Amino acid sequence: MSFEGAINDINKLLEKLSGVRKEALQKLPVVKSAAFNILFDLVSKALKILNTANEIEKRVELGRGLKRVCGNWILMKEGDRLSIKKLKPLRILTYTQNEGRVSITDGEVSLELSQSSIKLGLRGRDIVISDISLEGISEYTDIIKSLGRYLFELTDTIADTLNRCLKSLGML
Repeated sequence: MSFEGAINDINKLLEKLSGVRKEALQKLPVVKSAAFNILFDLVSKALKILNTANEIEKRVELGRGLKRVCGNWILMKEGDRLSIKKLKPLRILTYTQNEGRVSITDGEVSLELSQSSIKLGLRGRDIVISDISLEGISEYTDIIKSLGRYLFELTDTIADTLNRCLKSLGML
């Protein structure tokens, strides 16, 4: 098991979201279509994070169990779950293979992705977009725009720290 399965799953979500986003840009006012751009950008960033985590995993060659990488990060494989975690400050990327689910969180803010749904969370309050369609996403436009900056901060921070980790391993 590796992050490659997650990359394939999230690529499928991104393809579906790309089509819905194009439709939104054509049919909805700019104010409403902003939420579609936010989701597309978040899923794209999650995919970049997964690609970086996959490269780190290949480099450290974790068979099973856990291994410390780049000082504060821990790469863990347990059952059908693969995670890379930083404890202080808390940052977690988890791929659950049986469910095809990717979770990115810092304990306060969370982004959970699968081929057919997107879950956004802030301080224990979650919204689940299980209908990746114009109507399904339009229902949550205001919430998506409100949570966007927190989710971008989360994904940007994790992407930056994992990229530094990869550089320290001599991969970039």
